[in-house]
Amino acid sequence: MRSRWPLLTDLYQLTMVGGYVKEGKKDQWANFDYFFRKVPDNGGFCIMAGLEDLIDYIQNLRFSEEELSFLESLRLFSEDILDYFKNFKFSGDIWAIPEGNVVFPHEPLIRVT
Repeated sequence: MRSRWPLLTDLYQLTMVGGYVKEGKKDQWANFDYFFRKVPDNGGFCIMAGLEDLIDYIQNLRFSEEELSFLESLRLFSEDILDYFKNFKFSGDIWAIPEGNVVFPHEPLIRVT
């Protein structure tokens, strides 16, 4: 069974996408930096890992009919925005610190454009 990946996000992120679509900015470039705030074991650093899984996730991100129906039931998204989600396919760029590198809190690990 497929995981509910598209909905494993803060609803704020989806409403922001809706704002971009509504304002006609869905084709404008935007950068999103990903970082962590705290080392899980209170140590001073982490090791970068999981990049292959992240790239696979982004490249295969799709909304199922059930997920689209759920979003529609929230009454937060117009038909244009739901249509955008339905037809979404990532076409940007991903920059990331290579796997195995030492990384620190509050530093960008991945940039998605």
